[in-house]
Formats: sequence, structure tokens, C-alpha cells
Amino acid sequence: MQNAPLNSYEARWTADGTCLSVRGVAVPLKAHLIWLGPGFPWLHYVAVRSAAERGGFEQVVLHYTDDLSAMPWFRALADVPGVECRRLDEAALLQRAGPDLASKLAKLWPHITRGAQRADVLRTVLLYADGGVYLDIDTVSVASFEALCASESAGFVGEEPICYPQAVKRSRHPWVRGVALGRALVRTLCRWAPGGWKAFRRLQHAYPHAANQAVLGAAPQAPFLRAALEAMAATPPEALKDRCVLGPHVIQQLLAAGGSDLPRVLPPAFFYPLPPEISAHWFRERTHGGLAEVLTPETRVVHWYASVRTRHLVDNIDPKWVRAHAKTQLISALTLPFADPPAISTKESG
Repeated sequence: MQNAPLNSYEARWTADGTCLSVRGVAVPLKAHLIWLGPGFPWLHYVAVRSAAERGGFEQVVLHYTDDLSAMPWFRALADVPGVECRRLDEAALLQRAGPDLASKLAKLWPHITRGAQRADVLRTVLLYADGGVYLDIDTVSVASFEALCASESAGFVGEEPICYPQAVKRSRHPWVRGVALGRALVRTLCRWAPGGWKAFRRLQHAYPHAANQAVLGAAPQAPFLRAALEAMAATPPEALKDRCVLGPHVIQQLLAAGGSDLPRVLPPAFFYPLPPEISAHWFRERTHGGLAEVLTPETRVVHWYASVRTRHLVDNIDPKWVRAHAKTQLISALTLPFADPPAISTKESG
């Protein structure tokens, strides 16, 4: 057994890498990203590289399941300092939740067929075992997490404005459903209108806000992660038809229950400057307003929501595309700094 200092706290680990206890307060300056499946588009390369170059992390780890050795943008990560690509053994990772939880999760695992739900479980186990900051693969880091990791001892998560939180989905009250429908209509208009993201930003205070774990920071063995894993392990297989049941719903229920040792909930500007549906403006040509207007001083990461109406565009975006569209498309302006290979310092090359 050894003592391994991480950031400004000290953790005790076993030889196989299991964290036994933590002394101190900081979230480790270590980023985790997960990619399940084949292929590896350039925008996913940007997610990893931007975390390494702008996130202020000591290490960035891409956990992946399939053989990506033939993917050029995966191979290009070898040239990015601070990045480690680690083949993911899902069964072995589940064991790091501890014997009791691991056995329960292993029984549920064959029933979890959606990739997003598998990632919900895997990210939680990763952070519970190692600590650090989890970032979805459809993100671009724009500023350092160092201050957040040092100051938020219980961890942190971001919230986003939505139309249909759990309470609304469960409600049968005509007024509740009608108000939600009205909000959804306004959001749709803002999604389609040129520069509609500006109008929605002025209105989003009137929308319910809910936590989204696309960006999640925690110290190893964080109690709220243990509670999240227990909730996941207790999920009946028939409940898995709801794609959010192992992800946003778990963290939202924990926060709603209250108590100590819960993560700090950060406003949308930190991770979700353009929230669900409105995120279509990242890909809209000739959108009104520039990148400097969309991002705020608080923004650390842009989550651009690959799952929302833009998935079909991802494979077409590469360095040539962003150079050609950087003046007319927000996602191109955002990712343009990564269109060229990373600079190699004299110290590294010498």
C-alpha cells in the first residue's frame, strides 16, 4: 500500500489502484473521457486535446472500448502532451465500485444495452475509484478547471434549462403540461430563429433547471457517488426504457433529497452556454453573434450535445471544414485553434 499525493490532498491506494481513503479537499486535476464504439471523429479528438491544452489538468485519460488503431484522429492523440489513451475493460472497471456494488451492477449490466446508459455507470465508477473531472466526448474545453477543483471539496456539476423535468413528466395536471408545452414551443422558435440563442438566454431563467452530469467533478470515494452507484444498482431492468434513468435522473434525485457532501450545482454558463435544442446554433451557418458573445467569463467547457439534432453533422467536420467556416459557424470558430497539430516545445523535442 502506498500514499500518493494528488493535487492538494493525499489518498491511500492499494497496489491494484483502488482508493481506500482520502485526506484533504481537492478534486484531482485529472480528466476522464469515455468513448464506446468504433470510429473516432475529429470533434472527439478536439474534446480530448482541448482538455489537455486548456483544462489545466495534470493528466487527461481517454477510456475507449474498441480497437481504434486505424482511426487517424485517435492516433493523432499520441502527439498531444498529457494525454493517455487507455483500453477500457468494462467488467474490470465495475469491480472497482467495491464487492457489494460490483456484484449488483454486474447483474444489471446485461440489461443495459444503450451506450449512453453504460457510460452513465462507467463514469460514476471511474470518478468513485479515481476522482477527477469527467467530460463528455461532445465537449470543448475553453478554460482551466484548476480553481474549481481546488475550491469545490464536495465536487461540482452543472445545470441546464429544460422543458420537461421529472416532475413535469410524471404530472397529469393539464396546467403543468400546458405550461411545459408552451415553454417547448418558445424554445423551438428560438432554436430556428436567426440569433435565437440570444432571445432564449434572456428567457431561460423562466425554465426549470436540472443537473446534467456531462461534466462532473468529484474526489475519490465521494459519498454522493457512492449513493449514485447504489441507486443505479437498485434500478429494475424494466426501468431502463427511460434513457435518463441511470444518468441525469440519479444526480437530480440525490440533489433534490438534500443533505451534506453533495456537489455544488453550477449555473448553465459554466458548461452549457447554449442549452439543449438551442445548441443547434453551434452548427447553424451565419448565426447572429460571435463566439465572444456566446461564451462568458465563467465558461469552462462547451457541451455541444451530439445527441441533439447534430449527430449527422459530426463526421463532416474536420480541420479543412472549420477553416472554411470559422467566420460563419460557431462550432468552427470554437474549434479552429485545434485545426493545426499541437506545438511541440523545444524541451520536449530536444
